[in-house]
Amino acid sequence: MSRSLFVFTIYFVEVACKHFNSSTDFNRSLFLDEIEVYQTMLRESIYDTPTKDKVVYPREEDYGSMSFHNVTWLSSHNAHANNFAAGGNFVRRMATNQEYSIYKQLKEFYVRGLMLDIQYFDGGIRLVHGFVTYSWLKDIILYEITPFLNEDSKAIITIDLETLGNRELIMRELRILLYQTPDFTRRIFNIYDARWDDYEWPTVQQMIDADQRIIILSDNALVQSKELGIMLRANIMMENHWDGVGECIPRNTNIKNMNIPWSWRVITGAGTRRWTRLFTMNHFCCSTGIESLNRVQPENIGGGDNGWGILYPRTYACTAANGLSLRPNYIAVDWVHIGDAFEVVHHINFGGRVRTGQRCETGLDCATGSCSIRKLCHCQRCDEKERPGCSGCAGGEECLEVGDGVNKCISNVSDTFYETRWNAAYTGNSWRGGFSLTILLLLLQI
Repeated sequence: MSRSLFVFTIYFVEVACKHFNSSTDFNRSLFLDEIEVYQTMLRESIYDTPTKDKVVYPREEDYGSMSFHNVTWLSSHNAHANNFAAGGNFVRRMATNQEYSIYKQLKEFYVRGLMLDIQYFDGGIRLVHGFVTYSWLKDIILYEITPFLNEDSKAIITIDLETLGNRELIMRELRILLYQTPDFTRRIFNIYDARWDDYEWPTVQQMIDADQRIIILSDNALVQSKELGIMLRANIMMENHWDGVGECIPRNTNIKNMNIPWSWRVITGAGTRRWTRLFTMNHFCCSTGIESLNRVQPENIGGGDNGWGILYPRTYACTAANGLSLRPNYIAVDWVHIGDAFEVVHHINFGGRVRTGQRCETGLDCATGSCSIRKLCHCQRCDEKERPGCSGCAGGEECLEVGDGVNKCISNVSDTFYETRWNAAYTGNSWRGGFSLTILLLLLQI
């Protein structure tokens, strides 16, 4: 059963039961009126307002001179279908994939990719999920996205549009909308700008300096515009199929041979530009947000679908599977506020320690590939000379056993490690452990 049909069935049954169980006779006309009201979901639009709090995560200047195609960003799947926008509406809440408003996703959870489903609706463009409607796109641009970009002059965001219904009407309304929102429109990235080199993407800093900080992609050739800066997604990006977090296969199901690259290495449809193609890694499991909400919980094996043990290894699997060895530029998840998605993104960009401690059954459930006898992920003892970074420890650290079959990343081996082993040896007044450690220390002096 599709998600839309599932949600509608629940609502239909709820409304029907209410009327059948009422003390009055069943009113067919009133019943159908309620279903019609649900389909339109009212004209009101719910949007968040700026808080002007400080940005809590690293900002774009931390990426410095990195070219845009070398950066990985956190992307929000169905960013608009969130519980803030749903309010108290039962049906809308049944169709959500996120908890917080788009403004808060950008501000508080460092989301930089917004996946939005849009449809022409009653004289404007509505954000939708299936047949469930949320806010008006214009309101989200005016009251959530633009205020955020005004507050954070370094932020770069990507808006990935999935279009539904009449695309010609959508394009017409987009032109009107962008004309009415100049503070947003002036920041749209222009791939044809003479400042950009023909051979590769500009750096993050160059995009900030030019104040071209909004990349807009569309899934349909009828909804693109060189003049407005709306680019066809298929020309700029490749992506894996969205259904599931297991095997990585191309979204383009016409590719039957899994041993060939998913796409051209360079972008197309941009004149003489021969920039590296971007890669979106879709990482959400299910037909409904309710199902994925259960799967992202950190107490699950591997820390849940958004946890280190599930998400991090899959970034490597998808990089290998795409046939071009391109790492993800966008990692798209449900429920961005739960789990380790931002930490994984940060690690891909900057390195550092891989977080451990998640529940596991085998090493396959862990980002480090190592599961302790306590069934918790820990660092891996390995030969860093042969495979740098294999342990999951940060630079200057070494993975060492600290007792009871548990490994830890130790930064100062000469002091911290032996102090830890000494304490472990004397746990439970074990004179044998202390004697063994004394012999070990004497041998190391030789």
